Amino acid sequence: MSTKGMSEAELACVYAALILQDDDITITGEKIQTILDSAHVEVESFWPGLYAKALEGCDVK
Repeated sequence: MSTKGMSEAELACVYAALILQDDDITITGEKIQTILDSAHVEVESFWPGLYAKALEGCDVK
């Protein structure tokens, strides 16, 4: 995946989703937000849900 042109918010959500997937945890907007909050990363509120919805039904592995 190329990161050229991606915002910090987008990257943060991608990394949070990968962390969830690596731990075999269902990727949801709330869980992405929890990881971002724990890492003290601030993103606009729509990003976590947007990424969770985009990954819904996808085999992230």
